[in-house]
Amino acid sequence: MTSTDTRPNAEHTLRQQAEKIARERAADAPKNAEDLSPEAMLKVIQELRMHQIELEMQNNELRRTQKERDTAQRHALDMEILNSINAEIVVLDQYGVIRLVNEPWQRFARDNSATTPPPHTGVGANYLAACQPDGNEPFDNAMTAHNGIRAVLAGTLPSFTLEYPCHSPDQQRWFSMRALPLSKNPKDGATITHTNITQYKQAQEALRVAAVAFEVQEAIVVMDSRRQVLRVNQAFTHITGYSEQEMLGKTTAILRSTREPEEDVWYDTVAHGARHDDHWLRRKNGENFFARYTITAVPNEQGHITHFLATFSDHTRVMMQKQQRLQDEATQREALVREVHHRIKNNLQGMRGLLQQIGRQKPEIAEQMQMVMGHLQGISVIHGLQGRHTNTLVHLCELTHEIAKAASALWQTPIPLAVPANWIPRIVAEKEAVALALVLNELIVNAIKHGGKAPGHVSITLRTGQGAVGVELAILNTGHLHNNQDHPKEQHHGLQLIKSLLPQVGVDLIMTQCGDQVCTLLKIDAPVLALDMKNRP
Repeated sequence: MTSTDTRPNAEHTLRQQAEKIARERAADAPKNAEDLSPEAMLKVIQELRMHQIELEMQNNELRRTQKERDTAQRHALDMEILNSINAEIVVLDQYGVIRLVNEPWQRFARDNSATTPPPHTGVGANYLAACQPDGNEPFDNAMTAHNGIRAVLAGTLPSFTLEYPCHSPDQQRWFSMRALPLSKNPKDGATITHTNITQYKQAQEALRVAAVAFEVQEAIVVMDSRRQVLRVNQAFTHITGYSEQEMLGKTTAILRSTREPEEDVWYDTVAHGARHDDHWLRRKNGENFFARYTITAVPNEQGHITHFLATFSDHTRVMMQKQQRLQDEATQREALVREVHHRIKNNLQGMRGLLQQIGRQKPEIAEQMQMVMGHLQGISVIHGLQGRHTNTLVHLCELTHEIAKAASALWQTPIPLAVPANWIPRIVAEKEAVALALVLNELIVNAIKHGGKAPGHVSITLRTGQGAVGVELAILNTGHLHNNQDHPKEQHHGLQLIKSLLPQVGVDLIMTQCGDQVCTLLKIDAPVLALDMKNRP
């Protein structure tokens, strides 16, 4: 309200006050006194008006004082708020001159300045001068800050933000500077806020390093406590063919290969904190690959497992190379073993030839030489068979055939061998092969010597025995079983040799008289024999 608007009301108030004073004075006057004269009333009004002016001046002073007090209180509150903010704040006028700073600003300026007071940081200093490049700050950052603040003060930019390093001798630090206008009018100035973002930058760098580490050549799978996939890396996708989107929420059971039996790999992981192993896994296209993996259980501060981390790499090529190397080594070993067997066989045959020559020179010991030659021939047959195959396996039918063939040539007696149709070959245990060969040789020679020298009177039959592996080898020859009175020493020596050579388990020898023929039945079973399922008809 203006002074013109208030004047009628003021005059009315003065008149009321004047009338009041007049009445009071009239009360003091004599009862017969007349009312005050106009001159006296005018004088009273003038006094009251002077009094009103004094009151108004006092009120104006009170209002000015209250306004200053309110302004000071608001300023103190604003400073209290600014000082409580964990950031360095400075207020600039339109020319870049500092008009206000908070305590964090002052403290940072003191702590990071080599001089006292710090230059260009206090009220009245030109802040733009502080943004000039110096030897401690990169030229680009300083000029970028200078130009950005000037643009905000000029009104050409609504705001300006810059992240910059500000390292101290003791630590690395990063700050974010943001300039905002005080109002819509650029002439009102701007506020500059500097915020320490060191933790943010360090966390950002840690995430960047983690991201780099996550994208290694080894497949990585992050799972929750229920073993459901949360994240996989690019190497996982490259190796398995499954994308991260396809794996989210699933378990790694999708990678299980049918080449591996089902196994609870998580028990050891939970019990010991980690598990290392090799396994065949399966790609998305169904192809199997050999993986070398590690599963780690990740606990929280209370020791409860919150995540599982699995890493693996494709070792298929290494595995195949290893298998090829082992196969090559086995092939070389088999070739060397065959060569050794051939040489042993040749040496035994050479010894047999020498014994045969001695038998011709001394007819009286010719039969004994033949017995020895038969033994050597039996051993020679074993080494011949072992040197013939790609492995050292010896089949019973082959062993029997070779020994019968050698005995037939030595004693000039035909020995037919009958093998049933659809015969499943039996493998002779390697440690029993030589002993069994000597037993067969001794039994066949005995059959020839004791009644089978006539053509066609010695025969051998192989037939299936009891059980899945059992075999009965029957040798028939014309003649009669001899007792100890017929050639007692020879008979005792032959049987003793056979019994000493027979394996303790898996072989049984039975000799019976069947009419005018002697039947020698050799029952052979496991562990001396085993079925050769690879070569079954």
